[in-house]
Amino acid sequence: MSNESEFPKPASEVIATLAGIFRHQGRADILELLESSHARFDETNYDNLNGGTYTWALRLEVPVPIYAAIEPRLTAIEKGIEAKLNTIGRVYPNDHIGGVTITPIAPGSSLQGERMAPSEVEVSRLWDKEGIRLFLSHSSNHKIAVAKLKYELSRYGTVPFLAHQDIEPSLEWLKEIELGLQSMHALVALITPEFHTSLWTDQEIGWALGRGIPVFSVRSGADPYGFSGKYQAVPGSLEQPDELAASIVNVLLSSPQTHHEMRRSLVMGFSKADSHKTAQKLRRIVVGIPDFTEEEKRMMQAACISNSNLANAYNLPEAINKAFGKTLEPEKVEDEIPF
Repeated sequence: MSNESEFPKPASEVIATLAGIFRHQGRADILELLESSHARFDETNYDNLNGGTYTWALRLEVPVPIYAAIEPRLTAIEKGIEAKLNTIGRVYPNDHIGGVTITPIAPGSSLQGERMAPSEVEVSRLWDKEGIRLFLSHSSNHKIAVAKLKYELSRYGTVPFLAHQDIEPSLEWLKEIELGLQSMHALVALITPEFHTSLWTDQEIGWALGRGIPVFSVRSGADPYGFSGKYQAVPGSLEQPDELAASIVNVLLSSPQTHHEMRRSLVMGFSKADSHKTAQKLRRIVVGIPDFTEEEKRMMQAACISNSNLANAYNLPEAINKAFGKTLEPEKVEDEIPF
């Protein structure tokens, strides 16, 4: 019997959760496998105990090249995924995971024609660095102003995507747009009077909403509409990209769906600050965030020593150390002992 809808969560949602776990654990091999798979749950057993107890197996069908790469470690990988699944599924006492099987997609299978999640290689190529991935949906009338906004957002460690700017001319345009929509963490819709006249912007928002990806609208001369209109919009002007970028970052931090990724991005943006002005701007934000991990705190403290834009910014290292509670000292080089 095979019926994905009877499992408490859709297979696609479970796979997305697993992928997030393995991404943060640095398991690129399993991440690529999950993101390239066609997944479903099969019911393998039913017991009427406690009102009905179901046992499920997760079936993952993956392209032959990926299967060939992991085949020597197949059993260990299946067991590792199963262990994570049982952790995720503890909230469903009447539904148990009884196994994970990974099989190659046969050549010519109809599944090969279905849309698969982008691979880690594709994602790295398109977004080019770590950080929260923001798809900026906008009217082409404002592409110069939006390019300035992209630059300001990148100072906070975010990785914004602009279709007209970030696609290599040799690649298929629509395919790259689709890749960006498949792999974004959030969509920022820049609602200008011309936004609704675009052939693409409404489709981009629809894609995000269909995937359950958060959509943040910026009211810049026009109000949000349709399904995205039910969410509160961020007021702002494309003529003031510095202030607008700060407003977008604050909204990303305040949303439970994007807080974690935005927080991690700020760590990178702060650590790589390219000027005293940027350093002080990010300092005012990071000292007010209460849930940095110890590793993230130490990374920023270390940057206050290694990055001169941080080290020489007025009172900045002191403010960071005061906020995080520990002081790191530069590594000392032992004097040579004369013979």
